[in-house]
Order: sequence, then C-alpha cells, then structure tokens
Amino acid sequence: MPVIKVWCLPSMTEKQLRKLHRDIVEAVTLVKELGLKDETEMTCLFPSDMMSYGFGEEIIVEVTGLFEKPERTDEVRNLLAMFLGGAVRKRFPQARIECFIFPFNPKQGFWSTPR
Repeated sequence: MPVIKVWCLPSMTEKQLRKLHRDIVEAVTLVKELGLKDETEMTCLFPSDMMSYGFGEEIIVEVTGLFEKPERTDEVRNLLAMFLGGAVRKRFPQARIECFIFPFNPKQGFWSTPR
C-alpha cells in the first residue's frame, strides 16, 4: 500500500486538509496502471514539523511503499508524480512543490496484517 506524505504544509483547518486529501486520492486513482481504486488502498499523511518558518513556500510530497510491478514503469511513476504535484498545486499555487516516488520491492522486507 503506498504511503503519501505531504511535508511543510502551512497551518490548515480540518476541512482544508480533507479537501487536499480528496485531491490526492483522486490524483492517485487517475493513474489506472497503479490499480488503486480509493482511499482504502493508500495512506495519506500530513506530518507536522517543529519549525514553521517557510511553511507553504516549499512543499514536498513523498510516495513510499509503492510496490514494484511490471506495469508501474518509470513513465507511470512520473505520471503519478505529476498528478500529485498538480493536486497540491491546486491548493497552493504559489508554492514550490517537489514530488518524489520511491518504488518498493517487498522482497527487501515487508510484513502486514492479513485483511
């Protein structure tokens, strides 16, 4: 299950975070090659930082835990990065946004509770 972390966000209300969350989920599900249907198939986190200086000026999006699969090519991962960056930019048009996609091979170490 991919984990999407959005770092360095300015102070936001719960309502604003929910809208951003919805935009992120929509961006991920638009990339059909990922085979992800809804928010239950990903985890979105909005970690806080101890220093608020510069929040909202530069926003970092990290995707980890995206299992390597043949259909998840470099092109597909780049498309995901572009869609996620666009989803965040929709809410923060003046920010510098960077998106990093880290594919994951479960053979390197993985465990999960059964569904």
